[in-house]
Amino acid sequence: MRLQQTLEKYLPLISSMLVPAAVFAYGFFAFLYDENFSEQSKMLFHCGFYLLGLVNFIVLLNFNLSRPLFFMITLICGYVFINYLKNKFGMEFSESVWYQNLTVLLPVNLLLFYMYPGKKFLSRRSLATVLFLMAEYAVVEFLGRAELAPYFMWHNINVLSTIVFVFLSLLVLVNAVKTGSLYDYTILFAVFCIIAGLYFSAFSSAVSLFFFMAQFFVSIYLGYTLVYNHYYDELTGFYSRNSYLMQAKRFPLKYSLGLVCIDSFDKLSETIGKKKADSVVSMIASVLEKLVQEDNIYRYAADQFIVIYKKLDKKEAFAQLENIRRTIAGLSFEYSSKQRPLKLTVSCSVSEKKRSDAGAVEVLVRADKAMRKTLKFSHNVTSQG
Repeated sequence: MRLQQTLEKYLPLISSMLVPAAVFAYGFFAFLYDENFSEQSKMLFHCGFYLLGLVNFIVLLNFNLSRPLFFMITLICGYVFINYLKNKFGMEFSESVWYQNLTVLLPVNLLLFYMYPGKKFLSRRSLATVLFLMAEYAVVEFLGRAELAPYFMWHNINVLSTIVFVFLSLLVLVNAVKTGSLYDYTILFAVFCIIAGLYFSAFSSAVSLFFFMAQFFVSIYLGYTLVYNHYYDELTGFYSRNSYLMQAKRFPLKYSLGLVCIDSFDKLSETIGKKKADSVVSMIASVLEKLVQEDNIYRYAADQFIVIYKKLDKKEAFAQLENIRRTIAGLSFEYSSKQRPLKLTVSCSVSEKKRSDAGAVEVLVRADKAMRKTLKFSHNVTSQG
């Protein structure tokens, strides 16, 4: 832990890189140690690639995530095409015009889909993108049959492909270090695996091993995302609604519950848009984090936060919530450089755990009733339930 904290002073947000880096290093040095794997190992990686691809595709489709889904589709298309060229040309496949065109098209598509807007997959835009992909590979086939090669070589290196791969790697690396996102780090090492697979493609085991590892990195991201999003809110980093329902069983016999609601949030989202409204929620969450230091905060709904005061009675918790309400009302939130800062208010309510309460649900219901009753007549107030 101390080592990680020390490293983070020099390499910000490095913790998300540790697992992908360890997996890549293990696979890469295992290949360098013995590049001629057995036929069973090659078949295992080959089948594992398609099996993980199927699972990843179903999960990504279920969550309607376009960027990683298109990234993975590009990965699968590249793997299928390389194996097709191996069967067609044998050991000389890497010298074919088809392969050299593919080594340019593959990083270009990976770059495009890494920068792809975070829209939903099931949309007209995605249908147009799929048709665009089909047209791209049709062009590659046409160029291959016509022996046309829109690339240039230098000492057996495809210069255009190398330039795009280097640019893609640097872009993902910069974003990964800035955000510390596991998505960016898994994409970064997936790109490294694709580069290694193409560079060592003359070895029969390289493509199946490294493309399997790239697919595995997508699985790491998905697995972590599913678990994280179950327990935490992705936007704010606070505990999620699920966490509240699970942790409520372990709350002490006596505590106070505070409910913080952003006033007129639906109208705000319609006015400035969901993306900018999310940035406003993040700013409010940062204020809550500063004002509530030792107690638990949960994002219970899009516009609601629950604060658990385990050491305070209702009167003391009321004072804390009043401080939150007044602080937020006195701040200006700059959600866009082109727009004037936004003035926001929150309404709060508080209730205390009673002996007659069977669990945390009753405490929350009282606070929610007090909140709803207050919001019918006014905003920017703190009530008791």
